[in-house]
Amino acid sequence: MSTASRILDPQPASAAPPRAARQAAHTPDYLADALRPGATNAQIALAADELLALVRQGLSGDQAAYAQYQSILLDLHLPGEPHSEPTRRWLASQIYSVEDQFAPALPEFRPVPVEEFRAVIDAEIASRTRVRHPMSQHLFQGEPSQQDVRSFLQHHWNRSYNFYSLLAELAFRFPDIRDASVFYRNLYGEAGAETPERSHPALLSHLMTHFEIPLEIDFAVLHPLEKAYLNNRIRCVRHTDVAWGLSLLYAVESVSCVNHLRIYELLQRMGVPEEPSEFHRLHGTQDEIDTEEMWELIAKYAHEDSFQRTFMQSLARHFDINRAYFDLLWRQMQSPSVH
Repeated sequence: MSTASRILDPQPASAAPPRAARQAAHTPDYLADALRPGATNAQIALAADELLALVRQGLSGDQAAYAQYQSILLDLHLPGEPHSEPTRRWLASQIYSVEDQFAPALPEFRPVPVEEFRAVIDAEIASRTRVRHPMSQHLFQGEPSQQDVRSFLQHHWNRSYNFYSLLAELAFRFPDIRDASVFYRNLYGEAGAETPERSHPALLSHLMTHFEIPLEIDFAVLHPLEKAYLNNRIRCVRHTDVAWGLSLLYAVESVSCVNHLRIYELLQRMGVPEEPSEFHRLHGTQDEIDTEEMWELIAKYAHEDSFQRTFMQSLARHFDINRAYFDLLWRQMQSPSVH
């Protein structure tokens, strides 16, 4: 059983965000001291030591420690006071180094020629796609209620509203502008090209407004599994090893057309007007170009065995976290209190 499976699989009774989640989001004194203006090196070092001990405890199976460290890491990831930005990024990077130590072992991993690597990746994605998840089957093949769809879309907004920032973060990791341009071209489309009011977050916000879903996200009350999902996305694109970020974004983009098309078809069956549905109509057709450009970039690095291993470790971790997160959403959707 993977580390993620042991940590990220709470009992059904805890499907709703636990009361302890708010307490876990409290900033410990050692961290508050490290993030104050004029914090000393000793205070920052103490915060790092305490945080890394907490992360190791959480990744070793302590669910309370896991929830607390994911809350803290999300706080470090989210925009905060400008003076604390360098310290928050550095502390987050230290957490990444510990998480690296708990990366999936992949005992059956074997490097393959570059021309075969994509087939290996795509087979792994196909075998672990969330399309087969019971929640997806309920939404896209069953008869979901209005509340089921609203609940799904609310979490969809939490995941998707700032996708552009993931592209920007990963682009910064490539010193060669030809490599970075893969993400800048994608980012140009995300920003609405020459029409900012047609940026993808703006288009998606129309759907949220249609379903009366608040655009402002209260991150503190999110369940630890959702925080873990959001944190992993940010972690991967900020990681100094680009294999982490390339794997994460390829996994997302390569299934984007199919996933968004299913959502668009669901919205059509529900009679949602075209304007609120436009985000998913567009994404149901245009992301294949982005995927092909990203593969060409991946192929430039895939001749190294270490890159292939890290890429597949990133993929495995993404799917472990994704599965646990979707299991949680499915339990919440089935809860009588949701309907």
